[in-house]
Amino acid sequence: MDTREALMTRRSIRRYKNDPIPEADLKEILEAGLAAPSAINLQHWYFVAVQSPDALEEVKAIMGGVVEKFTQVLEQRFARNPEQVGITNKFLSTLGGAPVCVLVFLLKPDYPDRDGAMQSVSAAIENVLLAAWDKGIGSCWLSAPQRMGFGPAFQQRFAPDKGEFVAAITLGYPDQQPKMPPRREGRYTIV
Repeated sequence: MDTREALMTRRSIRRYKNDPIPEADLKEILEAGLAAPSAINLQHWYFVAVQSPDALEEVKAIMGGVVEKFTQVLEQRFARNPEQVGITNKFLSTLGGAPVCVLVFLLKPDYPDRDGAMQSVSAAIENVLLAAWDKGIGSCWLSAPQRMGFGPAFQQRFAPDKGEFVAAITLGYPDQQPKMPPRREGRYTIV
């Protein structure tokens, strides 16, 4: 798959097959995250790939708390499409059956250029998503756990000395083929 194809065909996957991801593929995906550009090359990220069934159940337990708090946000967001609330909550609480959930951390939360550090971590996340898709592995970037205040729970359980929780990424072989949502026009200018 070439770069443009990966960029244009990658979709957020919310339903996965039960097939495990080979360890070599998972390592390559994580290493792609490590290859991301970063502000003054500080490489502010840390990844925890959760794949054991017991640890995934712990992630899902924390996500249950996320769902409780996030439902009100979803009800406002999907006021015209209320069935989407249940669909989204089911995905969040089950991780869509993903065999891997990557937890992403900002190693230096007290770094003076927090914006630059967060941009660096975001670039690493995008590298993970694209590297996974290149191998036919779907993904979904989850910001709700951090937004709803559950970062400390993930940090304490999975990476107590690795900084601040930023996001989670589900990984697995897709059991759905979502279409590209319409893209909004007028989102760039060439001067």
